[in-house]
Amino acid sequence: MGTLTSQQINELADYFFDMAQSLGAFRRQQFDTLSKQQNKEIKDLQAAIINCADKLYTLSAISVIDDVRSSLSVIGKLTIQIKMTYQTLQDIQKGINIATSALNLGKAILKTDPQAIMAALGSLEENLNSNG
Repeated sequence: MGTLTSQQINELADYFFDMAQSLGAFRRQQFDTLSKQQNKEIKDLQAAIINCADKLYTLSAISVIDDVRSSLSVIGKLTIQIKMTYQTLQDIQKGINIATSALNLGKAILKTDPQAIMAALGSLEENLNSNG
């Protein structure tokens, strides 16, 4: 298997979390028919699957950080462009749009959401390069 993106790892974590929830629902549904040993076994399996999901979420977050590292040069260039733009900008709404896009990028990075990071980078570039 090739390298997974942070988004794909996060999706896998969601799948494992859903599996664990389904197992928990099964356990509750069958509670009256389970032996103590079966109940414990299913409970332990559910905990192990949740642990697997947690580790995948952590791996996804680490992968997002790697994605952000690869975007650092782009963010650095945009920062320079923002500084230069604000020095001469007369259009108040464009200034607000740029600031909103920058804030959305920060939020996306903090949420460790790779799709949102890429969308926010695109929006920031678009707002910086717009004529309005």
